Amino acid sequence: MFRKFILVPVAILMAAGIHAQNAYDALRYSEQFAEGTARSVAMGNAFVALGGDMGGLTVNPASSAVYRYSEFMFTPTVTVANTESDYLGFSSSANKTRAGIANLGYVGSYSTGKSSGLVRWSVGLLLNKQNNFTSSSKVYGRTDASSWLASLAYDTDGIYAPNMDLADYNDPFYLSNASWNSILAWNASLLDTLPGTADLYYAATENLDGNDIFVGGELAQRFTAESVGNVTEAVINWGGNFSDKLFVGVNMGIQSIVYKYEERLSEEAANSADFQSGFDYFSYGYRYKATGTGINLKAGLIYLPVNWLRLGASISTPTWMYLSEEWENGIASEFNDGYRQNLISPLGTYNYRLNTPFRWNAGVAVMLGNRGVISADYESVDYTKAKLKDADYEFGYDVENSDIRKLFTKQDILRLGAEINVNSAFAVRAGYQYYSSPYSGGTSDGERKVGSLGVGYVWPLWASDFFVDLTYQQLLGKPEESFALYGDTTVPAPVGTSRYGNWKLLLSVGFKF
Repeated sequence: MFRKFILVPVAILMAAGIHAQNAYDALRYSEQFAEGTARSVAMGNAFVALGGDMGGLTVNPASSAVYRYSEFMFTPTVTVANTESDYLGFSSSANKTRAGIANLGYVGSYSTGKSSGLVRWSVGLLLNKQNNFTSSSKVYGRTDASSWLASLAYDTDGIYAPNMDLADYNDPFYLSNASWNSILAWNASLLDTLPGTADLYYAATENLDGNDIFVGGELAQRFTAESVGNVTEAVINWGGNFSDKLFVGVNMGIQSIVYKYEERLSEEAANSADFQSGFDYFSYGYRYKATGTGINLKAGLIYLPVNWLRLGASISTPTWMYLSEEWENGIASEFNDGYRQNLISPLGTYNYRLNTPFRWNAGVAVMLGNRGVISADYESVDYTKAKLKDADYEFGYDVENSDIRKLFTKQDILRLGAEINVNSAFAVRAGYQYYSSPYSGGTSDGERKVGSLGVGYVWPLWASDFFVDLTYQQLLGKPEESFALYGDTTVPAPVGTSRYGNWKLLLSVGFKF
């Protein structure tokens, strides 16, 4: 039977075997959804023109030059990610909670004793979290029309079966063209060759009737996926205050990247007697970890044309990253005759480089005297300029870099913030952030709208001020994406929908002295 394979775009991607760097890896490490301090997050991180905050310091290095005091601050945070999924008429939900550190740092501000020119200078040493990869998904459904294993069988067509055998003289993971999933499934008796062939396959979940291939009976499908990790930037900053009118700053940022992802999929027969193979159950697992470092430079300024108005702008070089990754696949099978198999692939490893795009921003802040402030920022980043490179050579990744240019586009980012001082000790804050879609084609996929509310309180304490800021931030709405767990065969793969939520709490405590 001739089967035509059509791969549809999916939101949840199953690992095909050996992990290959792709455009989506470049986007993941290029995007920035900074956390910073509770005050900066409460005000939507709209600090390009405002300054005077450690969270704003990674938005505009001139932020430190606005300081008229020294400051130490620490910001723990709790992030909760949740997903609701609908698949084959069944609804599922998943949650993931992670605690971490959004900000830790020190800014020292020093007077030069002059009344004009360079009147103050500052140095900053801090950590700010630039991205948070916490996510969790769960999917459940029942079908007798299609199967993950059937899709894998179709994808394995064209591979000579003996080349996938695990034997002392043969290492198919590195010596064959087969995906690691195909190799594991073949050796776990989850794939078999069609009669009279050595390179056409059907799955243990499929039955044969002449030239027809079809799923033998009802299958319960379960899928879970979780990711954790973050991009944290260590910043070394210098700022200068010129005549209390022009504030400038420069950063050297050193990024630490950690991303961990795990997924598991299983199919279980409602009645194993429905399947000619005696299929009862199988499970597939995939584990992936990427770590790396990166370095970038930033420069910015803030200008006060009048006392109540501040204008700001900054630019950031690409972050030059070096990334190392490792991955592992596993498959387990069970049949009604008692046969069981549990196989794990070798640990795959690879190193590569990534240059993220340039970024620039501009902002305006209106000072309301002692009553508060209103600020607005615009930021631009063109993800088509991200570039993957081999770890040791300048060439390679032509296809992947072409995909980056086709799949992505320029992103517009708008940040709005407000702070109202109820009295000299207590302030309330609100913020809003909008991120346009990073994907080309006019789609709204990947678009984000984020709202935040916060409060702050200051206590005079000896020769310093002790302060506490508390902020709640939430992804507005529940962005929805479609997904498929596997590709089509002669029968379209079922398509589900997932709705994503995310909220976090940040608590900053510190001293001004």
